[in-house]
Amino acid sequence: MNNNLDQVAEAIRKAKHIIVCGHAMPDGDSIGSTLAMGLFLKSMDKKVTMLTPDPIPQIYGFLPLVQEIKPPEEFPDDADTAVILDCTDLNRVGAYLAERLKKVPVLINIDHHISNQVYGTYNYIDATAAATGEQVYRLINVFDKPVNQDLATCLYVAVVMDTGSFRYENTTDKTHMICAELLKTGINAAYINTCLFENKDVTGLLLLGRALSRLKVSDCGRVAWISIPLQLAQELGAKDEHAEGIVNYPRQVRGTVVGLLFREIAPNRVKVGFRSKEAVDVNKLAAFFGGGGHPKAAGCQIEMPLQEAEEKVLAAVLAHIGNSHC
Repeated sequence: MNNNLDQVAEAIRKAKHIIVCGHAMPDGDSIGSTLAMGLFLKSMDKKVTMLTPDPIPQIYGFLPLVQEIKPPEEFPDDADTAVILDCTDLNRVGAYLAERLKKVPVLINIDHHISNQVYGTYNYIDATAAATGEQVYRLINVFDKPVNQDLATCLYVAVVMDTGSFRYENTTDKTHMICAELLKTGINAAYINTCLFENKDVTGLLLLGRALSRLKVSDCGRVAWISIPLQLAQELGAKDEHAEGIVNYPRQVRGTVVGLLFREIAPNRVKVGFRSKEAVDVNKLAAFFGGGGHPKAAGCQIEMPLQEAEEKVLAAVLAHIGNSHC
């Protein structure tokens, strides 16, 4: 069941100690939404514990209260409510947190993925939202409380990162109107963009260079992909955060309709990122392999060797796009 904003707001009003948590391998939308929700709940004098399954990437270190996001081991036993953000299913928070969250009396599931499994006590799912940050903004508005600069900064980061700086098709007039309201608070958009996009460490740039040197294109020219073996990442000392954004490069090849990133994250475990343009729905492709996401951006994890994963996914992609695109 999908709940309206008033129902979600009422559940929050009744809560005393609220956990706020995003997904594993956190991105800008997950982190920005978590911090914005945490800041807002604190302003309501709620007891709040913000958690992350994995470490926060360094580029988000400038965000307010980011140092207060705790590791899974600091899970509180007395929480009566948990707000889960940007997670298609509860397992996206990782096995450790998922098991503990199941014991929390009230789960509030806020997400913008079309593949969401509607697992909460309350569910606010809106696949038309460009980012979960948009949904958090709308929820805050229900309480008729002003958005200050700290809140606005976190929400702006959430939206900017999930829209590719407003370049992706999920960007709407509502997206721009929300960001206009955030800018009216006086946040420094230039500084935020510098922190996000002009603040890369050498390891990340070296990984990008090596990754781009491995770019391949299908014979028909409609599918491009990059494959990053675990050994390469280990050689550079690269972490998950250093790979953020690489998935978007294959789609930039002229003439392609699907771009893929295969990243070996452990022996016989491959994370696959799907990106598309035109009318290709990669959410369906990711779902075939047990993942999901959005029509133009999705992902999955596959338990098999890197080369085998590459072959199977490419075969599925080429079959999916068919003669109309290839």
